[in-house]
Amino acid sequence: MNPWMQVWLLAKREFTERGRSKPFLVTMALLAVVILAVGPITNALSGGEPDATTVGLVGDQPGGIKDELVLQGMLLGIEIEVETIAETDDFSQMLEDDDVDAVLVDGEELVFYDNDSTRVTAIVQRSLDVVNTRAVLDDLGLSDDEIASVEEPSTVTVTTIEESGTEDEARKAAAFFGAIILYIAIIMFGQFVAMGTVEEKQNRVVEVVLSRVSSWQVLVGKVAGIGLLGLVQLTIIAGAAYISAQLADLADIDVSGIGLPIIASVLFWFVLGYTFYAFLYAAVGSTVSRQEDLQGALMLPIALILPGYLLAIAAVENADAVVPRVASLLPMWAPFVMPVRIASGSAQAWEVAVAVIGSAAGALVLVWIGSRVYRGALLRTGTKVKLKDAWKAAAE
Repeated sequence: MNPWMQVWLLAKREFTERGRSKPFLVTMALLAVVILAVGPITNALSGGEPDATTVGLVGDQPGGIKDELVLQGMLLGIEIEVETIAETDDFSQMLEDDDVDAVLVDGEELVFYDNDSTRVTAIVQRSLDVVNTRAVLDDLGLSDDEIASVEEPSTVTVTTIEESGTEDEARKAAAFFGAIILYIAIIMFGQFVAMGTVEEKQNRVVEVVLSRVSSWQVLVGKVAGIGLLGLVQLTIIAGAAYISAQLADLADIDVSGIGLPIIASVLFWFVLGYTFYAFLYAAVGSTVSRQEDLQGALMLPIALILPGYLLAIAAVENADAVVPRVASLLPMWAPFVMPVRIASGSAQAWEVAVAVIGSAAGALVLVWIGSRVYRGALLRTGTKVKLKDAWKAAAE
């Protein structure tokens, strides 16, 4: 059989066994549900869409005032509802009971209960100006087209010297959230690799497998299968986060423009980061024969990963600082720090290229080192095998 076909079968086995386990499925489902609920909960806590502003009309009013109030409100982004109040009704009580927000009396006096509103006042004033001007023009015998040309407002182009920081901050926050997800995912699936290695070594399944395939095929198949499972889980979580952000209806933020690039970035850097660390996890996992001894062996990869999380925090604060900038170029930390620097707009194209190429090259180096340690320690049981001894054993 083709060696790579054997690798594929080993990867498929790892993917299936891990993917159908109940704890994994339940955890993934709960995470997706919780993330999906964040958007609606955010809307509920913020009060959702603002209530419409109700303007009451009492007495004689200029013609067309109702439609004009609604129109002017739309121009200012405020929903206006107009209610006609009979002169026999006590509109003061209606104001006190919040049945209406303001009352226009005889087209001349605007009454509030306690606190007046500058925006509502501006809408009413503008509406009165328009309908009164229209009535005067109509009395002068002007045609509808002539009246429309007089009423046509002047347009002004609005520009800003600097872009609003709202989307920039949202982009950096999303990138940092992605870095946290990467940190958790790489540790979790890296530990899956190490635990699977120890489990097969402990129950001696690996001896049977190695009678049919070589050690490098076992290693690559294990890393590929668990990594593919990680990609599936990340895609589901990222999709849930994207839908949740859409449901949250975030003001002044283009969710599609921010969310989709961040999701693609997380998946891309997961492949590089996971590949870099998975072979290291497999190597250290192969040096022990019992699950109880595994935690101590895992301190090495965790000690390398943890600074990446801390450096991502530093990049959020100041992406141009020397330490985050240098860290974003190093293979062991680039997957955590570089996405934040890219989102902040501080990463140069050459820096991104160096980070990607360096991470890929570093992963290849770890593949070679990890494979050799894995081969040298995999069949040695009993006490913990030193990395140096495993390295030497592989050469024999």
